[in-house]
Amino acid sequence: MQTSSTKTSQLPLDLGDGLVLRRSRAEDAEALADFNAIIQSDEGADYPDEKVWWWTYDLMAKPHPTFQTSDFTVVEEAATGKIISSMNLIPQIWTYAGIPFKVGRPELVGTLPEYRNRGLVRRQFDIIHEWSAQYGDKVQAITGIPYHYRQFGYEMAMNLSGGRAGFPTHIPRLKEGESEPYLIRPATDADIPFISQLYITGCKRSMVACDWGDTLWSYELTGKSEKKSIGWKCV
Repeated sequence: MQTSSTKTSQLPLDLGDGLVLRRSRAEDAEALADFNAIIQSDEGADYPDEKVWWWTYDLMAKPHPTFQTSDFTVVEEAATGKIISSMNLIPQIWTYAGIPFKVGRPELVGTLPEYRNRGLVRRQFDIIHEWSAQYGDKVQAITGIPYHYRQFGYEMAMNLSGGRAGFPTHIPRLKEGESEPYLIRPATDADIPFISQLYITGCKRSMVACDWGDTLWSYELTGKSEKKSIGWKCV
């Protein structure tokens, strides 16, 4: 973990050139969602990523078991309040061979193209690293562009992603007179004990796992916003 030279007690911080670095507030929810949906889109500003919009909005607007509405850093134009760069820190508990430890997850890192190469992300990482130290995190883990985050003190450490997938064509056709032996339905809070036990059993396949308690499962199943079409506006 890098040693920070920027204390959080200094926030908001005047970065010069009319820019201010501060912590996020609850009223930033939609502006941050708009910003991240564009910045994180693989298709550019003309095709904002709705999944990222809802992810950001729910982190800010829906009570999350580990994340607070002040856990984003925001760089904005002082004169207009326009967000030009941002990132966050999501607290998690991981396990190593069953032993729990605290992990900080920097996520949703992005800067408007015209403001890049000014060291804005580095300044925010300084803040994030300090928060992580204050929270007692043992490590930090970040996903993103391979090798990019080495310049901020990170190293390639673990394989990312994995799992199983299926398609309708893999399902055998019923013979005449047969009925489906199994049904698929949306999970509910009543299913959490079963889901949790399955997850714990699956985690035994790996030396490292993320610890999910009932509160996180409940948030994942029923605590998020009902997804609706955004109706994009230019930002």
